Amino acid sequence: MNEKEPTHRSILRALSEADGLPVTGEELGRRLGVSRTAIWKHVQKLKAMGYGIESMGKRGYRLQAHTDVLLGHQLEMHLTTRWLGRTYEHHESLGSTNDRAMELARSGAPAGTVVVAEEQTQGRGRLRRVWQSPKGKGIYASLIFRPELPPRRGPEMTLVAALALAESIRDQWHLDARIKWPNDVLLSGRKAAGILTEMQSDPDGIQFLVVGTGINVFHDRPHFGENTLYPATSLALELRSAGGATPPGPPHLTRARVLAGYLNRLEEVYEGWVRDGLAPYLERLKAASAVLGKQVVVRTGEETVEGWAADISPDGALVLEEKSGGRRALYVGDIVRLREADQKKAGM
Repeated sequence: MNEKEPTHRSILRALSEADGLPVTGEELGRRLGVSRTAIWKHVQKLKAMGYGIESMGKRGYRLQAHTDVLLGHQLEMHLTTRWLGRTYEHHESLGSTNDRAMELARSGAPAGTVVVAEEQTQGRGRLRRVWQSPKGKGIYASLIFRPELPPRRGPEMTLVAALALAESIRDQWHLDARIKWPNDVLLSGRKAAGILTEMQSDPDGIQFLVVGTGINVFHDRPHFGENTLYPATSLALELRSAGGATPPGPPHLTRARVLAGYLNRLEEVYEGWVRDGLAPYLERLKAASAVLGKQVVVRTGEETVEGWAADISPDGALVLEEKSGGRRALYVGDIVRLREADQKKAGM
């Protein structure tokens, strides 16, 4: 998908496309126009980078079955979109996929462009929090959109992406994914994914949106660190805890399947949102909510607000019923505490 890629990545692509069969160094050299010795050196580089490549003597090299790389053709096998993800940039390592996507968007990259990294060294979430991005464990992707909408509509995109992600996880992996307004997806009450939307606009409208999405796929407990505001989990941990779903059951877990499922659903929801607004999706957002009907504490800038999460408005605001009895619509904020409502509220 990229115009030109380094030799070691071309080797990785060729081995991946071989579907577990070995490819000789001679064949790789002929395809790429380099010597067998150069192929060997690049294979050693790939091994040092952590890719599982088996040397099989005269039979050549084979990518081990458990190796999960988010190369473009791996994604394409599961992608049903018309335009989202059809322009695709893959990196072994980036500081931040959002930073790279912002750079591409300013340079005119088309809507639907997706930037993916195997690891991030400066991954971030909302409020500049660190997003743990160990190599090969999660999905670290940033998506470019160019909706012809006024800037005030831009923040709704976070809910659009969260809904698509939660629904794709529910449908594909049979896990009870819930949205912690406005940008987190929870599994079993723990954070499994986060969304960071950045916008560039002028008075006439949105120029572009970059939707950064981090999904914990193969993370284990040690990968989350100790300074997390919210307890974390991953798809692999939750599937393991569930002990497998009842038939027909989820497919074999790979990051390519997770990402493709998200993009497939997001293209559909995004197009409807641009055409009809957020209102047609309100019932789906409410059904997937992790916060409605619960007592929450929300930090909005320097202010902290506490109340009962009563509703989501047609423009995406979280409607709180405060202890004083009044109602308040929050358009931005960070839920720092979430607990079950008292019996009076729960019975309403």
